[in-house]
Amino acid sequence: MSNSRDMKIARYLAGEMSTKEEIAFLRESGENQKQLSELRNMEKHWKYFDQNPTRDKWDSGEAWKKLHHKLESDGLLEDQTVRPDRFILTPLFRIAAAVLLILAIGIPALYFGVIREKGGETTHYLADEGVSTVDLPDGSRVFLNEGAEITYSKSFKNQRSVKLSGEAFFEVMKDPRNPFSVHSGGMVVTVLGTSFNVKQLHHSSDAEVYVKTGKVKVSLDQSDHVLYLEPEQFGVVTNNTLSSQELEDPNYISWKTKEFKFVNSALTDVLTELEESYHVKIHAEDVDISDLRITTTYSGLSINAILETIGTAFNMNLSQRDNDYILTK
Repeated sequence: MSNSRDMKIARYLAGEMSTKEEIAFLRESGENQKQLSELRNMEKHWKYFDQNPTRDKWDSGEAWKKLHHKLESDGLLEDQTVRPDRFILTPLFRIAAAVLLILAIGIPALYFGVIREKGGETTHYLADEGVSTVDLPDGSRVFLNEGAEITYSKSFKNQRSVKLSGEAFFEVMKDPRNPFSVHSGGMVVTVLGTSFNVKQLHHSSDAEVYVKTGKVKVSLDQSDHVLYLEPEQFGVVTNNTLSSQELEDPNYISWKTKEFKFVNSALTDVLTELEESYHVKIHAEDVDISDLRITTTYSGLSINAILETIGTAFNMNLSQRDNDYILTK
């Protein structure tokens, strides 16, 4: 892999390519399965580190150590030997080195698993794989669930408004003089500064909003009906009708928090919840799990760790093929 390609990958990961350059780069990468795999591995592992580094707090040496340890523990290094006379750089290492070089000269933020498009008047983000993070120009942060899209105008700082398709969790910076609004389906959510989840249902005008902190105002595009929600409250738009309901699912935002609570839950339902939260496939082969139930909690664990505990509890073995997990007797 040439130094030129290393720098292209680093510029792509750092979001410094123009739309035309990104399209050409992705087309080129898609023609080479090995190169595409290396790019996805870098996105997958780097996203666990700080996504908004600044010069005064970013320690590239420490980040490098963390990345090396992660790649090594996952068996992604082609040559793990460090020789006294020289250090062997695999393609993944060269890409990481290029990214670190760009970080060292002050790139403000990194976005992984996100496809970004900049038009003349709007900026568009699509989370094409897993959960992705986007930092908005006002300092607000958006966690996009897989498949979600947001769009906002060039004049965002003067009018804080985004359009959402899919599901996202918002952490909004407070600005009483400039309210923040989310347009999703036929619903408009308006806040001053708070955290909340918005979910458009099946790409229709129906939508849901769950308030984690603060207070939000929910309204409809084609109605004067307004609903105010406070922490732990849940609003629903169905058939252009707005209502407040009790949120019965304790794992409603587990896709973002990775915190789960199951009380005498059917194991089939638990596995479905885990599939949706971690964006994987879980199969039970040669074992009947239809009558199995479980009561447990998980907090901040990887999908591997959770499935290992489930396998141990029900005397099952766990194996993995890419993003597919298989439970067997």
